[in-house]
Amino acid sequence: PPRLNGVHDDRIPPMSLAEMMTAARPTKAGFKLDVPDSWKQGRTVYGGMSAALCLHGALPHAGERPLRSAQISFVGPSEGEVEVTAEKLREGRTACSVRSRLTSQAGIGLETVFTFCGERESALSLDPAPMPERATAPTEASELLTFPNGAPGFTRNFDFIWAGGGVPFLNSGKAVVRMWARHKDSASRDHPLSLMCNGDVLPPALTPMLNKPTPLSSMTWMMDVLTDAPETRDGWWLLECRADHVRGGLSSQDMTIWNTDGACVAKGRQMVTVFA
Repeated sequence: PPRLNGVHDDRIPPMSLAEMMTAARPTKAGFKLDVPDSWKQGRTVYGGMSAALCLHGALPHAGERPLRSAQISFVGPSEGEVEVTAEKLREGRTACSVRSRLTSQAGIGLETVFTFCGERESALSLDPAPMPERATAPTEASELLTFPNGAPGFTRNFDFIWAGGGVPFLNSGKAVVRMWARHKDSASRDHPLSLMCNGDVLPPALTPMLNKPTPLSSMTWMMDVLTDAPETRDGWWLLECRADHVRGGLSSQDMTIWNTDGACVAKGRQMVTVFA
């Protein structure tokens, strides 16, 4: 795997996903939470964590239905104490739609709509793409990546293993990034919010086209969950993002998540803005 020299300052242990959700303070329409700097991405809360917080607010309205689809709009930065509010939009015989919003002193951070729907019998079947052949599941001997000083603080909360594609910020020209990722905290790996929190952890697919770190941010993110109960071993998920259009400071990318058995558990799309 490529070596990304340097490590984060680990003198201050980060707060895990599981610890954060335990610290959430209930409100009439949702909850409030102080998000520590260890979950920051630049001047805002890391997108996967922000989406996970919105999902946490939506879950009480879903009953026993599993998450099927998430539509996320990153409206603006969020900082300090955040508040999540949620409301049920509609509940039918098989599906339920819930809107969830995250705000902070900086204003609206996220607007989301989650759809909850379980599988049912059907005569139709079409399997998604299999896991890339070279992306073998991690073992105890697999080498973990380290990141340069200055990498987003939230990356300290995850373990990463290289799995192919382009190397970010080395001008490799290959607009694909692929890595295994999991929460460092073992209690967070099986948390109900774990997959959503993991889902946006990769650098955007356009980053291998850049020759140095450059300001960029997600504008929208959609994730479709392909099974009622996604499972994997030891918390590892294989994530891939692949840009299919880069022009005018914007990039659209396709996103895929597999488990350690090679089963595709989620598909997604994302629009990214880049200042280069």
